[in-house]
Amino acid sequence: MKDFKNKKCLITGAASGIGRSMAISMGLLEADLFLTDINQQGLEETVQIIKENGGTVSMYKAFDIADYDQVKQFANEVHSKFGAMEIIMNIAGISTWGGVEILEHQHWAKMINVDLWGPIHIMETFLKKTIQEGKEGHLVNVSSAAGLFGLPWHSPYSAAKAGLVGISEVLRFDLERQNIGVTLVCPGAVETPLKQTVEIVGVDRSSPEAKEIEKKFSDKTVSPDHVADLIIKAIINKKYLVFTSFDMKALWWFKRKLAPLYRLVMRRLQRLVTKARNFSMK
Repeated sequence: MKDFKNKKCLITGAASGIGRSMAISMGLLEADLFLTDINQQGLEETVQIIKENGGTVSMYKAFDIADYDQVKQFANEVHSKFGAMEIIMNIAGISTWGGVEILEHQHWAKMINVDLWGPIHIMETFLKKTIQEGKEGHLVNVSSAAGLFGLPWHSPYSAAKAGLVGISEVLRFDLERQNIGVTLVCPGAVETPLKQTVEIVGVDRSSPEAKEIEKKFSDKTVSPDHVADLIIKAIINKKYLVFTSFDMKALWWFKRKLAPLYRLVMRRLQRLVTKARNFSMK
């Protein structure tokens, strides 16, 4: 897919961060946009920006992708008026971190419901129609570095994101005969609202120790616009796996080719985070 003009494109998480940047970029490339997010105000702001830049948003709606009935209703509305999507982008997500000894069931459930069931709901209701209509297309699943690596305190988040990695790996080959490409995006640190809204269970985020960890994270962030540009290039070049920063790409190489060094990095991260937690517990 080299040309996005008039291609029907569904994007979740379009109210902010990577989702907003992706929607604006695709609007500039003259795609026909269908946008969702749970944040009504942010979604409307994105739509306004796109229209001011001459882009087309055929439909948008605020709802929770964790709610299958709401996703199904939106899919039915879209399909009845516009037919199947050609590009489907699962970008929406939330994040909760914490030690397994203090995490509660609600933390695990929230991650699985939004970050795994949410994309599944989208794929089930939209991708099926694309296949049925014989559309050539592309699926983009935004997972996380946490779906590939043993990052400290990321158990619930990693559970959901690793699940999305597994699904994408299967669909990468399953959908080839349907002429549907698959791109799996595994961002590291990105300068999005998620950085501020991530829930760290049991930790006082205002403490100096927590602030220091946050600063180390912020120093390595890339912009959402940079990520959007990488995704567009991946679709054009039929690239499957996308890392958004060099550090994550290097860590992936360490994990596969130099396992002892990968284990050393993970253990150093664990010690750093544990030290911060011990001084910043609520």
